[in-house]
Amino acid sequence: MKKLTIVFMIMMLAVVSCSMPKLVKVEDTPDPTATAVVVVPEATIEVVDPTDVIPEPTEVLPEPTIEEVEPTPAPQAESLESYQLLWLEEFSSNDGTWNIGPWTSGAGEDEITDGEYRMTIFEDSHMLWSETFDLGTPNVIMEVEARLHAGSEENGQGFVCRYTDEDNFYFLFIGSDGWYSIDKYVDNVYENLASDFASSDVIDPTTNLIRAECNGTKLALWSNGELLAEVEDSSLPQGEVGLYTRSWDSKDITVAYDNFTIYSADLASVNQGGQFDDGILPGNILLSDDFESDYGTWKFGTYKQSDLEISYGWLTYTMKQANWESWDVTGKVNADDVKMEAYFSNETEQTENLQGFICRFQDDENFYRITFGNDGYVRIGKRLNGEWTFFVDGYDTTNAIDPSFNWAEASCEGNMLRLWIYGELVAEVTDPDNSFKSGDVGFIVGTFDDSEVVISIDDFVVTSLN
Repeated sequence: MKKLTIVFMIMMLAVVSCSMPKLVKVEDTPDPTATAVVVVPEATIEVVDPTDVIPEPTEVLPEPTIEEVEPTPAPQAESLESYQLLWLEEFSSNDGTWNIGPWTSGAGEDEITDGEYRMTIFEDSHMLWSETFDLGTPNVIMEVEARLHAGSEENGQGFVCRYTDEDNFYFLFIGSDGWYSIDKYVDNVYENLASDFASSDVIDPTTNLIRAECNGTKLALWSNGELLAEVEDSSLPQGEVGLYTRSWDSKDITVAYDNFTIYSADLASVNQGGQFDDGILPGNILLSDDFESDYGTWKFGTYKQSDLEISYGWLTYTMKQANWESWDVTGKVNADDVKMEAYFSNETEQTENLQGFICRFQDDENFYRITFGNDGYVRIGKRLNGEWTFFVDGYDTTNAIDPSFNWAEASCEGNMLRLWIYGELVAEVTDPDNSFKSGDVGFIVGTFDDSEVVISIDDFVVTSLN
């Protein structure tokens, strides 16, 4: 949803203060007193040349020491490696996620081209935002590479957060001229929370790495790693996120965005428990797949019960048969203790389905499975000699599972199997027999009575816990 809002500039009157001249009181000079004058004859004085030579002083006074005080550096942005990644968009293709094309009003347009998301405003004094997204938490850290593609340096480029509708949201942005601002609309009433021109060289006229944090009541904005402003505001506790662009007095502004990443700000770092919330530390990455092309990992094709393909940068399972499960593994991993993570998108309206991970795969008759449905159903178990045994087979009570989109993690560690959704532990079970010691990893997707199930998967990462 786009909103066109004319933003009026508020002129401030300057008050000039004039200093008064300084008055100094002068004391009166007293009258002279009359006295008798006595004339005394001048004395004859013989001047004797001195014989002693007064030595020159030998002590040398030291030069004063001037201590140079280094200016206090501006706070720098911390590394985001320890935060849970919620979203990564490289704009490599138009997969239908973003609103593309001209606005119905004709005031602007959006396009994905040359690996960038370009937002153009044809009118002056307008602002717009991209499609907004609910990532399961209002507490986020956003970062994007922004480039002025065309138009005046007087522009705005950045983010919206806590967006609930066109009358309620925060927006944090910088301009190519060095201006920055944190603002909000609440019930369609505008308020500026912080704004100024940044120090020289902090904001580049062309290309900048912009970061914003919306975390609890904290709102903060960075440019190229340097903190510009940080404020507290509690007006909007919930909402979605997106990209933001605006024009000022000049029209025909185009800002290009790339590598838009969003992290959860309300979870501890992995070095303190991480997205697993249980002390599991990150290990070595064994495999990652962004599904931008066929790397020879998966068995794509059209089958009787399901189809498997890459579609717009996602691995997509299209199911055709009711009460059926399809799975595939990488053929490249043989590991014991692993963690797996990926995005899962439900492409249909119905939520009775299953999706998730496989670990310690031996063959089609022997492996572990960690799965969930968009209706909240969780099924974790093993297939041993072709027979299923389920350790968990029921509905989740945490309400962490979203009906349409989820970021899921799973681990196989020792004889323990775990599942997290958006960093929240949903299930934890053990296999008392510890049936499989190591093996391959992959995905599994299933149907119940309705065969119309389409699940898309992206950004698959497998990490060794050893």
